[in-house]
Amino acid sequence: DGMVPPAGCCQWEHISRAVCPEQNDAEAAQRSRQMVEIATYLCVWGEAGNVRYMPELVYFITEMALAADGPGGAGFYGPAANGRSGRFLAKIIRPLYSLVFDEWYSKVEINPKGGDKKVLHKGFERYLLPDTANYDDWNEFFCDPKEVAKGLLLTSGRNLFELPHSKRFAALVEMHWTASLKGSQIKTHRECHSTVGVFAATHRVWFLHALVFLFGVCLAVGDPARSLASDVMDRPLMGSSSGVRFAAVGLLVPAHALMWSLARLETTSNHILKKTCGCCYFLQAVFWAAVWIAPLFTYAAIRYIDAVDDMESKDNMLMMALAAHYAVCVFGIFFLLLFPAKSADRIWELTRVPLYLRVVRYLFWFVIFAIKLLLGLVIFSAVYSAAQQLQLINMGRESPSEILGLWRSSNWEASFYEWVLLWFTAFYMFVGDTQLWYQLGCMVLGVIIVFVQRGCRICRFCIGDQIAEMPERFSKSVFMYTPKVRNEEMSVYFPDVWDRIASYLRYEDKCESDAMGEMSFSSGGFASKGLSWKSLSLTEHPLDKREKADKYPDIFGGTTPCELFFRNYCGWRHNMNNADLMWRLFAISRGLGLPIPRPYRAPFIPGITVMIPHYGETIILTKKELYDPGTTNAGGKTHIKLGKIKVNLRETVPLIDWLRARYWDEFRAFTNRMQARGDWSSGNQWEDYTDAQWDKICMWASMRMQTLYRTIAGMMLYYPALEAHYNVQRDKGSSLSQPGVWKPSDAFTCLVSMQIYKTFSEAWYGQVNKMFDKFPESLKIAFIDWEDIRDSTGQQRQVANVDKVHQRQERRYYSCLVDRQSALVAGSQRRAPKFRIELPGFPILGDGKNDNQNHAIPFMRGIFCQCIDANQGAYFEQMLLLPCVLGEFRTYARGRGKAKRIIGLPEHITSDFGSIGDFAAGSEIAFGTISQRSFAVLGARMHYGHPDIMNKQYMMQQGGVSKATKTLNLSEDIFAGMDFTLRGEGRTIRHCEYFHLAKGRDLGFNSVLGFFCKLSSGAGEQIITRQMFRLGQLFHLPEALTFYYAHVGYYATQIFVSYSMPLMVFTWLIVLSSDCEGAYRAFENCPEQPAAHTMANLLGTWFSWLMTMFLLITSFPLLFELWMERDFKFAVKRIAKQFLTLSPLHFIFQAKIIGYYVLNELRYGGAQYVNTGRGLPTERRHFVGQPLDRGCGIVGSGGSAQGLYLDYAVHTYYDGIMLFALCLLVIMAGGGFGAGDA
Repeated sequence: DGMVPPAGCCQWEHISRAVCPEQNDAEAAQRSRQMVEIATYLCVWGEAGNVRYMPELVYFITEMALAADGPGGAGFYGPAANGRSGRFLAKIIRPLYSLVFDEWYSKVEINPKGGDKKVLHKGFERYLLPDTANYDDWNEFFCDPKEVAKGLLLTSGRNLFELPHSKRFAALVEMHWTASLKGSQIKTHRECHSTVGVFAATHRVWFLHALVFLFGVCLAVGDPARSLASDVMDRPLMGSSSGVRFAAVGLLVPAHALMWSLARLETTSNHILKKTCGCCYFLQAVFWAAVWIAPLFTYAAIRYIDAVDDMESKDNMLMMALAAHYAVCVFGIFFLLLFPAKSADRIWELTRVPLYLRVVRYLFWFVIFAIKLLLGLVIFSAVYSAAQQLQLINMGRESPSEILGLWRSSNWEASFYEWVLLWFTAFYMFVGDTQLWYQLGCMVLGVIIVFVQRGCRICRFCIGDQIAEMPERFSKSVFMYTPKVRNEEMSVYFPDVWDRIASYLRYEDKCESDAMGEMSFSSGGFASKGLSWKSLSLTEHPLDKREKADKYPDIFGGTTPCELFFRNYCGWRHNMNNADLMWRLFAISRGLGLPIPRPYRAPFIPGITVMIPHYGETIILTKKELYDPGTTNAGGKTHIKLGKIKVNLRETVPLIDWLRARYWDEFRAFTNRMQARGDWSSGNQWEDYTDAQWDKICMWASMRMQTLYRTIAGMMLYYPALEAHYNVQRDKGSSLSQPGVWKPSDAFTCLVSMQIYKTFSEAWYGQVNKMFDKFPESLKIAFIDWEDIRDSTGQQRQVANVDKVHQRQERRYYSCLVDRQSALVAGSQRRAPKFRIELPGFPILGDGKNDNQNHAIPFMRGIFCQCIDANQGAYFEQMLLLPCVLGEFRTYARGRGKAKRIIGLPEHITSDFGSIGDFAAGSEIAFGTISQRSFAVLGARMHYGHPDIMNKQYMMQQGGVSKATKTLNLSEDIFAGMDFTLRGEGRTIRHCEYFHLAKGRDLGFNSVLGFFCKLSSGAGEQIITRQMFRLGQLFHLPEALTFYYAHVGYYATQIFVSYSMPLMVFTWLIVLSSDCEGAYRAFENCPEQPAAHTMANLLGTWFSWLMTMFLLITSFPLLFELWMERDFKFAVKRIAKQFLTLSPLHFIFQAKIIGYYVLNELRYGGAQYVNTGRGLPTERRHFVGQPLDRGCGIVGSGGSAQGLYLDYAVHTYYDGIMLFALCLLVIMAGGGFGAGDA
């Protein structure tokens, strides 16, 4: 019928009207065509491997396959002759993979341990050179139909597009990919590791700051005394009137345009330059050059008119010249700030922003810069007054004749350098504090958004008992399809569901059985039997409706505002004192008060896959890791007291003792639960526990550490949550609701991408099988398998050559899937693959995590995906909200805007113990809640990997859930958000706060700073990418500013913060050194006030606001967020604790580390993944390094030598010593105590 494409003469069964009786013949034929296109695309995409990172190339191959009228002489179906691989993989995909591999790598070796070692080309060890092609370059080549038609060559030299459309797919086997896609020919953006690359992407930020700064300086210094000199050479350099003086600000337009043009030229590839060298582009360049140069001519006209006294109508002429100058300057500023993008920057149209949001964003940044300007006027006036008191020159008010007569004088030069240094320092501080004002503005906006989301019911939010309103809110938002209890707004199923939530809390040992009973609607239950995982199964104990509950829990009884006040601020407490339990109750009650979309109704819940990448993280803690009986007691003591628990004292406290002391209430609840189920020991006599009991203890401990088991156990709670929805509010009229038809595993899959599962030890295989036994339905594991192609006969190599396996790789690689039903390999606990997809080559060409996710994507089921890290967790009551979260994607027509979404979600940071852990957790809490809330409104929220939920179909269309160019995409997750934003066409990123997951963060000093080392290095690479560059041009100004300061700007600001103090002290020292000496004051023209006094006043103005802002920004966002989440008392206590444990010093140190690594990355590259471990900070380290067993010296050298001093000497200590030396010199120069006394 002409509707179904030929697709290589494949046979397709048409969709008949019997399948869709509501459709006519034309619609049924259209559906048949769509099914053919989808199936063909998935076949191409499924075998593409690393080529999936180039989605436009996948589209191209799919189009060729759909149009093919036959497979050609050799055919593409089944294995190649004398080969093992499929012909499509061997003949089409592998040559493309080899192109990528050869661009970056020289070979993949097998290391002595049996693993793979990839070797980069010489010179690529630290970063890929600017003209090296990457995934984005090859992908963008296929975005341009003209380039594709012109550039694709066959090995014969013939152009592919000279063949008929139906013959091109068969000709792909003859493609000369190296000649067609050579890096220098198709490169579109050069990633330059220099300030030039940074300036090209962020020029609008610096231009806006320079404009505001110069405008503020002109306002602050005022007009000079009117000159009566007749000679123009004797008049002030910048003019006598304010109009002429302000006109000089416009000279920034040509200066900035020149710098930006040069920076853009440096980052633009030769390929793009050749495309833009036509006549039309030349005329455009001439026009814009005239626009940028025009302010020079208009300013020259102003100065000429101002200099000539005998001109007729001078004032009118000057006014006209000023008007013309301001017009061309405003025009240039308008385009440089608001519309800097070129046609080459825009491949897709960005999503349109509603007018009210655009107004809010412009207003936000107007307020930020208005405050900066007002504060700046005070500082600029102080700098100007200091320069006058120091009798420094004033370039704007010096006459040309004075400058020409004195510029060779040593005194004039010294005065000039001091003047420049003072104003440079002022500009440096002016630029550096914007990030602090931005964060403060985000804090205020975040608080406002909270109240707007709740309908501005401020009193109800502040004094209402949200927990008491939970039954009504839960029934209205989550169980909206169920009947209600008579005369109440509570669902008849809520009591049983809530009792099941209480049972999970008891099973997780967050409360004792009596507390569980007080929370429950019924008496008794499972508590008397001792809860187990099996007893929580809804299959064995289904949910039932209750018209009348046995009792009403006290927590839902409600409280008066007075009682709530006394409970929060006067020591009245619930009898549930577990902090995690209280947070969970507050979180679910608070979330239910937010706008929540209508949930999907079972069994029509769309499919979702949770993906957890795993490399070598701990799966389940073992007895040896928790308790080693070989340790000996230290000294004569046998016990110490940790918290409320008495524990054995050994040289190293066993981990289980620490956990028992840290979670003493949960361990007591665990012991009571185990004793209710049978014989169980108690106390900390660990030798008395049996192996079976130790298995339970290991599971309990693993749930309180950052282990993979904790993550999987949490995410698998989606299964009972969906089962609860099916029990309570399924559509009984659907055929899918018949018994035995639908189960939660049809909608939910937990996919763990265990990259090195093949090389696990037998103990780890056993731990994986334990998880399979506990979660048999939805748990799947993907891993990379391989087969060596080296043998003594060389036969395997010959077969590999037929299959076009890369000559410098010695293995075949496969992406495999195993689950509970997979058979065990003989003699091992490892499971044989259930599914196996051959890969084109070694899949880990990036930095690890991104490729680990990519190879597993074909095993993801459903429409949606959620990427989770291996140190997270989840809660049953939160998982019940999943159908509501998926409702955020609901549309009433296929392909509408709401389907094109990334839904961002907050995390509950559980690793807030220890000072360093508390600092890291506090920062993460503020970033994930109040900051993200503001970013979403301001248009700069991106994708951060976890725990966002994405529409998998749209992520496939842009190359996956992350990007994987070596080094460049070290911060892999955020690029998915940037690409998603750049593709526009209705795509949006939304932040929702009614659904939470748990998250563990780093706890030790080294691991926290190691984590920021990775982030900082990744930010240094991110700022030079095409995504950053294009968003910097395409975004409207407020979005561009927000995007910068929400991401790489934060790291760049740490450079300003870390170097602000040395710069101020250096300026201080220079001014003091240039002051008059006391013994020679009678012979010199000295200022009335000593330089020490002047600088003391100036530094007081400078430093006081900077230090105040830094302290506010590091504490206020967390203070307000905790206040809104819990109460004011709780927030103040936590902030006070952080200040008492010197959190400001930690954040200053952290700023120094971040600044060092960002600068280091831009200079030298070398970004790589840093495995922080996230374990407890119990490692003992030497101060300098581990001494050698014999002789003098330490083990290792350079970066391999580890010690408390060597870890940070280059990063911070050397700079600290230099700053200390500068301070000593300042004191010696007279800038010490009493310098500022009146």
